[in-house]
Amino acid sequence: MRYIVTGAAGFIGSNLVKKLNSEGHTDIICVDDLSKNNIQNIQGLEYSDFISIDDISSVFGKDVDTVFHLGAISNTRADNWKEIYQNNITFTKQMFDRTRHRNFVFASSASVYGDSKDTLEIPANEAPKNLYAASKLICDNWLRSQGCQYHSWRFFNVYGHRETSKLESNSSSPYTTFKQQISKNTSIKIFEGSDKIFRDFISVDDVVEVMYRKHSDKDTFVSNLGTGTPSSFNEWAELFASKYKAKIELTEFPEDLKKGYQYYTCSNNSTLNTLLDYKFKTIKEWFDQYDYSTNTR
Repeated sequence: MRYIVTGAAGFIGSNLVKKLNSEGHTDIICVDDLSKNNIQNIQGLEYSDFISIDDISSVFGKDVDTVFHLGAISNTRADNWKEIYQNNITFTKQMFDRTRHRNFVFASSASVYGDSKDTLEIPANEAPKNLYAASKLICDNWLRSQGCQYHSWRFFNVYGHRETSKLESNSSSPYTTFKQQISKNTSIKIFEGSDKIFRDFISVDDVVEVMYRKHSDKDTFVSNLGTGTPSSFNEWAELFASKYKAKIELTEFPEDLKKGYQYYTCSNNSTLNTLLDYKFKTIKEWFDQYDYSTNTR
């Protein structure tokens, strides 16, 4: 079996390569641009080749079983539409067009729902609030029109190890953000009203497990990938405060975050439940089992 993984040095991509390795797969062509922020994510991984995005044409035509297309500009505050369009939309179309008739697994996003309380995967519920979300919805709609097999997973709020590269853009999960704070201070800073901000947090371990279990199935779908049970940011803070004997400090909610911010997300798992039977870990179950050090990787 040969795989292509784009975004292989990123948070979810590197965890996916790790999962493939654990299943005995090492013939993996990793695609990404390395920087000082993500280079640590490829440590300990096995792959047959690692190429830059600029050299992606070198893999077209090769015998590949599955393409996991996870690479994208994922910062929800990014505002350069030309750059987002090129990286998130044009590149996705190129990957799909040049690898048709292979298993194609696409990383979409629950951000396509905006403030919609109903997250069933239908157009009536899709109302993106930022350019990143809009780019993912555009790709989903384009894939729907192609008449070829694909899996599109709308990730909800993913957390876990190997996420430190997202700290610089302030787009990391509360797990990684609070972990970083604990490593430097004895307090955890959360926004005022965090007890009323709920997200459907799903561990990256569950995300890659679900994608791996389904990747070779010859069905076609756009599906949510979340637990179906939201938790508050305050719950995360209390987990850290309890374990590390830390104080919780409230800070003012930043004005520049208010536009485009999602205050509540919850996955409607109607479609997901038809695809497979899977039990997701709660944030406490995952935290108790996997929060084994102050290393955010």
